[in-house]
Amino acid sequence: MKRLLFSILLILTSLTTLAQKNNKEEWLPTGVWPFLNQKFKVGVIYAGIVRPSKTQVPCNIHIGTQALLYSKGDTIMEALPGSVFRVEFPDETYIAINGNSFGKIVHEDSVGKVIRVRELDKEEMESRRKDASLLGSFNLMANGDFTGMNIDLSGQYDPHPEEKPLPVIDTYYYIFKNELFLANEKNILSRIDQSRRKEYRAYTRSAEVISSSEKSMVKQWIDFFLNYSKNNSIKR
Repeated sequence: MKRLLFSILLILTSLTTLAQKNNKEEWLPTGVWPFLNQKFKVGVIYAGIVRPSKTQVPCNIHIGTQALLYSKGDTIMEALPGSVFRVEFPDETYIAINGNSFGKIVHEDSVGKVIRVRELDKEEMESRRKDASLLGSFNLMANGDFTGMNIDLSGQYDPHPEEKPLPVIDTYYYIFKNELFLANEKNILSRIDQSRRKEYRAYTRSAEVISSSEKSMVKQWIDFFLNYSKNNSIKR
């Protein structure tokens, strides 16, 4: 009996630990560390159109300028989305979107991809302009000014507990048949067979599609592109 109780307790403890890991809040850029990732990670950078090349270096993406920062010896360099078209980390991949931002591939299947672009919410920043504690520490906002920036390329940044995350806004794109488009109602309706448009409108009302929710946008992709494509219901 004691052995059984111990086994149950062990299982419950393991489930609690797993739940805590799964519920861990996603990292958000802060004023003193305005990057998409909490640390510089070694990634493969793909650059160039005429002569494509790839380089493996520690790098990160800045939330304000959308520039890719990477190390070259003892120097921190930056590259814009127009010159770099893909960045592959061990656990995530980013691609250039419209030459002005980097988007993370949050879902990929045999039909296409769902891309999330995370940017600084400039409107919200404007409303917080009086908050000197936030704006006063915001680094690298323009022209590659790295003054006062202490970047540890090997260690993980540990933000101050009182540091307030920067306001961000997520925008989603779909790539279907090698075509990139903003995942909004107008673009989706124009790519769905006419007989499906009424069904899609009913779906968006019943499913409460949230344009800023990754789960919602991926589900919409699966229901109206992946599944419909398999049934030959999407325009080709």
